[in-house]
Amino acid sequence: MKSLRQIILLVLLFGFLNDVTAQNPSRVTIKGVVMDTTGELTSFATVMLLNPKDSTLINFTRSSEKGEFEFKNVKNTSYLLKVSFVGHLPLQIFLPASATEINDVGKLEIKPITSELLEVVVKAAKATLSIRGDTIEYDASSFKVPPGSTVEDLLRRLPGIEVDADGNIRAQGRDVKRVYVDGKTFFGDDPKSATKNLGAETISKIQVYNESSEQARLTGVEDGKKEKAMNLELKDEFKKGYFGKLKAAIETEDTRAV
Repeated sequence: MKSLRQIILLVLLFGFLNDVTAQNPSRVTIKGVVMDTTGELTSFATVMLLNPKDSTLINFTRSSEKGEFEFKNVKNTSYLLKVSFVGHLPLQIFLPASATEINDVGKLEIKPITSELLEVVVKAAKATLSIRGDTIEYDASSFKVPPGSTVEDLLRRLPGIEVDADGNIRAQGRDVKRVYVDGKTFFGDDPKSATKNLGAETISKIQVYNESSEQARLTGVEDGKKEKAMNLELKDEFKKGYFGKLKAAIETEDTRAV
């Protein structure tokens, strides 16, 4: 009789846990307010959602003039939420999956850096990436690759960047449509031409940003659609000579292939 009661209790417990799990929404809105420890609302602070496993960037936004931020319709899973703002110590908290569609994290307080700490923080910081507006800029020298590696190999090391087996690039979950070199399209419309042929050692910085759609650029009329683009900034010593020789070599290979 006792065993029967235990079995019934276990069945009820599993049923309750399944109900709780089923009630969790698949996508949620994460919101909150950024302020400093003096009580001042912090405008235009950078707020990031990171993968708890490896701290790769998943999404980012900026706080409004009232210090408010919001991530709409994001996957309901656990995140590291990181807040950074000039002159303040960064704040990072763990966010578990939410039981409700609105995950309001409330007020997040960031601490101003005192003059005594400022020099120490600046010297200790390793800024592997920076965010300006909708542009994410990576410092290529902060990501080590073996000698002889291509830009494609380098991109695989960058947080928030994915490169599949065919060399197709995704940034923050969206396809990268165009790759520029020093702001110019020397390699046509195929992003892989640049990333497969340029050496990783030639790159100083990598910028990922949103630009107008191809249709909008052709017609001159904005259609409200944005596409991911990438710019590879060459080191000064590779800006002359090297690039022209590489372009000629690629064109020669293409001609032979035909």
